[in-house]
Amino acid sequence: MFEFLRRKSSNPRKDLKGLLDNYEVQSFPGVVTSILGMLRDPESSITEIAEQIEMDPGLHVKILRLVNSVSFGLMRQVSSLNHAVTLLGRARLESMVLSFAVAESLAAPGVTCIDNTRFWLVAVRRAGLARMLALHLHAATQGESYTAALLQDIALPVLSMAKKDAYCALVERWNKEPGLDLAVLEKEAFGYDHAQVGALIAQVWGLPDYLVNAVGGHHGGVAGDVEPAVRLVSSLRYSEADDGSEGVVAACVGEFRMEEELIRNMLEMAFEDAEKTARIFA
Repeated sequence: MFEFLRRKSSNPRKDLKGLLDNYEVQSFPGVVTSILGMLRDPESSITEIAEQIEMDPGLHVKILRLVNSVSFGLMRQVSSLNHAVTLLGRARLESMVLSFAVAESLAAPGVTCIDNTRFWLVAVRRAGLARMLALHLHAATQGESYTAALLQDIALPVLSMAKKDAYCALVERWNKEPGLDLAVLEKEAFGYDHAQVGALIAQVWGLPDYLVNAVGGHHGGVAGDVEPAVRLVSSLRYSEADDGSEGVVAACVGEFRMEEELIRNMLEMAFEDAEKTARIFA
């Protein structure tokens, strides 16, 4: 059953609808698709890309807000989008545009048990921590680790809307019992987990292969190799009673012999930065 989940799907939209009882995942806005195409086209100039972004006022504002946030640590405020685009470069800008597009596409109308503010707070915590961990574990992939960690749970809001009461009851149980594994509960209930559904969503949206793999494999699945920083931060939870920090500390110390004090300092910084940045996504 669900054999296609063990490989990259040739028709991810059809497969996804089959899993989600014909629930339709929103597509990216047309202007975002155009921007992403320009970012991947070496013939497109930075000025042209900035002009295209200016056509979406919401995206324009979000990029400036994030560039000027504590996460980027700039000495002075950036007020020009063209300046911001130049500072970021294509790779980092693509990561930001993708992240904002995902956030907008997940904000579909409907009743959901996944609190949007809490969801993005934890996502940004994971992203910031993943970037710091990557600096020590695989420094060349800090940017990719940030984006992969930010988007690794993209299936949760979708599942909560598609499966409704059944999924909400499962999430409620998971939050009340810290020892439980959400992916295990999902497989018992549906035959697949959120990582597998997330990988299909990532394919439908045309996300880069590294993100498809990271989303599909952040719990140690079969989607491909996932950077340790991305896997480690998946232990952070949505429950206020147990945020999952201790699991991250134990894994970093046990698997990678990192200093416990260093990890706790990273967690503190990631949590503080997320309080200031997450509202940009929510």
